[in-house]
Amino acid sequence: MRRVEREAAEQGATAVLVLNAFGAEQSIPTLRRFADRSGRQRVGSGVGPVLAYVPDAKTLEFATGPARGSSLAAVEGANLFPLRGWAAQVQAIDLTHPEDEVEEVDERLTSALESLQFYGNNGYGPPFDRQQAARVLGDLRSAGLLDHDVVIGAVAAQGISPDGLKRLGQLIKAAGGR
Repeated sequence: MRRVEREAAEQGATAVLVLNAFGAEQSIPTLRRFADRSGRQRVGSGVGPVLAYVPDAKTLEFATGPARGSSLAAVEGANLFPLRGWAAQVQAIDLTHPEDEVEEVDERLTSALESLQFYGNNGYGPPFDRQQAARVLGDLRSAGLLDHDVVIGAVAAQGISPDGLKRLGQLIKAAGGR
């Protein structure tokens, strides 16, 4: 929160808090104070830093809009939405360990992720897209690279819709992903 507020001050902008549930900040005093200082009226205009607190896929997708041109800090929640793949895809810094190197997506995974993005442009709805995504996922499984959290997060960073991510998660499970 301090980093987001500091960046907002440096930019002359107002920080924004994005939550996955209405009123969730009321149960956490520090989030409540942050929300009181943040700019609810600015949501969607894309002019400052955003704190996405325990986002799900839909919330993370939404949070990228107001963060456009600034930064997005995301706090991962237990068992809600995996951010590891997303963070690697966008080259995010882990603010709990800023001295650590930024985790990168395995080069062998990069072309598979590009294919998954291509076939996911319609949310993996059409049968052909699902079949092709299943083929790519099978190849990843064979190579020992089919990690649900990494794939879902990385594809989320590429702009696949929350519904598409849900379908992709089902395909990963069917392909034997962990």
